[in-house]
Amino acid sequence: MNKILLMGVCLLPLVAGCRQNELAQEVNNVEAAIKLRASVSVPGLSRTVFDAEDASTSFSEGDAIGFFMPEDENQVKWTLSGDGWNSEVPLMWENKVDEFEFCAYYPYAEDAESRESVPMPDLSAQKGDAAGIGAYDFLAARCTSSYSSNSGAVSFVGNHAFRHVCTLLSVTIKKDLSGEDVRISGATLRGTGLFSRMRYKFAPSSVDDGVQPASSPSVDELSFDYEEPVEIPDETGYSLFIICNPTVLSESPRFSIAYVRDGISYTATTDKLGKEFLSGTFNKYTLKLTKEGLELVGQEIAGWDEEVIPDIPLTETPAE
Repeated sequence: MNKILLMGVCLLPLVAGCRQNELAQEVNNVEAAIKLRASVSVPGLSRTVFDAEDASTSFSEGDAIGFFMPEDENQVKWTLSGDGWNSEVPLMWENKVDEFEFCAYYPYAEDAESRESVPMPDLSAQKGDAAGIGAYDFLAARCTSSYSSNSGAVSFVGNHAFRHVCTLLSVTIKKDLSGEDVRISGATLRGTGLFSRMRYKFAPSSVDDGVQPASSPSVDELSFDYEEPVEIPDETGYSLFIICNPTVLSESPRFSIAYVRDGISYTATTDKLGKEFLSGTFNKYTLKLTKEGLELVGQEIAGWDEEVIPDIPLTETPAE
């Protein structure tokens, strides 16, 4: 019995020592857990916040992003809640000394195969409304960081913030005379591959990151049809918001509208929108309906670069 008691007494320091090691390990794990900060540095539109005045973008509660650890092809989902960004599984820093590179994108896609094949939203499903634009606004980010850089947080902010990959178009249709009854019955934008399915590639080097075609047919046209024609307000006009793939076309796309003025149906078309639809640009067009024709009253690329093109008169054509 004495021997047994002696062995029990001898084991107590060992058990206590093991427990101390476990507690120390738990503390280290908490300290080494990866945290996340994220923002969108370039002005634009998102599902989360829409301000027609300054077109600002920010994340809000419920948003989810796909996140790739260094040299890992499997993504981890992070969701924004009231207490910040939370990962679906715990993630740890490999060490607290070296720098590591992380990649992330929005909106989260469950079927992302790898960091080199991230499915982008289906642009052919757009409705043209501002409220739903964020569902198609693909954002991407890279960040090189160490544990000590930001107290354990991977910070997609500042120069490493999420950036818009596609091109955003807004087309505002106005009438020249107040009090006129002018109603839009349909609109179409057609350009080679503007709305085709794409995948985003995080390449080994950031200079090779970019959009690549998915294995599906080209989608060249996006149409909006209204069962009940939409009235054009006197002051603000009527606006469509459209996301398209970043591209440089060989021919300018064609935008056409069908509308009713004083009970008579008309169509009007422009092919003067330009050929360049660059990544991260917000192209704003204003179309002015007059009885003599349709004028494209310039183009503004807001929030990033600014460019103005001359007014373009178009002929109003009665529908057949």
